[in-house]
Amino acid sequence: MKNRIGLILNRKWVIVLCALLPMFAAAATLPDDPHVVVSARGEVEALPDIARLQLQISETRDTAADAKNRVDERTARVLTAVREQGIADEDIQASQIRIYPDYEWDDGKRILRGQRVERSIDLTLNDLSRYGAVLDGLVQAGITELGNVSFDLSNRDALMAQALQAAMADANAKAATLAAGFGRRVAGVYHIDEGTEGPIRQERMVMMDAKMSAAPMLLGKETVSATLNVVFLLK
Repeated sequence: MKNRIGLILNRKWVIVLCALLPMFAAAATLPDDPHVVVSARGEVEALPDIARLQLQISETRDTAADAKNRVDERTARVLTAVREQGIADEDIQASQIRIYPDYEWDDGKRILRGQRVERSIDLTLNDLSRYGAVLDGLVQAGITELGNVSFDLSNRDALMAQALQAAMADANAKAATLAAGFGRRVAGVYHIDEGTEGPIRQERMVMMDAKMSAAPMLLGKETVSATLNVVFLLK
């Protein structure tokens, strides 16, 4: 019984110590000397200049061989169309072919429709001015529906560096203001925690038709942000 009580007490102490670990970790980043802790944020806005398109080509036929032949034909037309629009081979990724039975339900019974063959193609478009022309080429190649279309930033690293610079300026300004308010001055930096946030990608499903290129493409700016938690020493 004594050993059992000791085991229960030990478990309680383990739980208590685990609960206190975050407090110990936070305390480890704070100095004993006078200091101030500030949270800062920097943001940079930019228009997306890259589009990523996900295509899927699929066919259901009586035999897998027939379905595959049709998928291969459509895939060849799609690849020819996007290459004619200036998309380089390194910006085209064609997945492996998937083959599986295609069933449908009729009056509670599962009926085999045939063999289904699917293949996905991912495209990266580095020139958004070609967006409409690329969609027209895909329509003519036989693609009627896109999966996700996401828009991104090609100079993400440079924008993140600018956001960090803005966050550092914000942190220094806040620390100087707080220190001056209490008759102190900033002596230096003791600790920095960095947290960065990438751009929020815009994703959408696109149904295509012959007039797609005539429709305007309206994109909002993306915000790249960086956050800092900084411990400044005071004097």
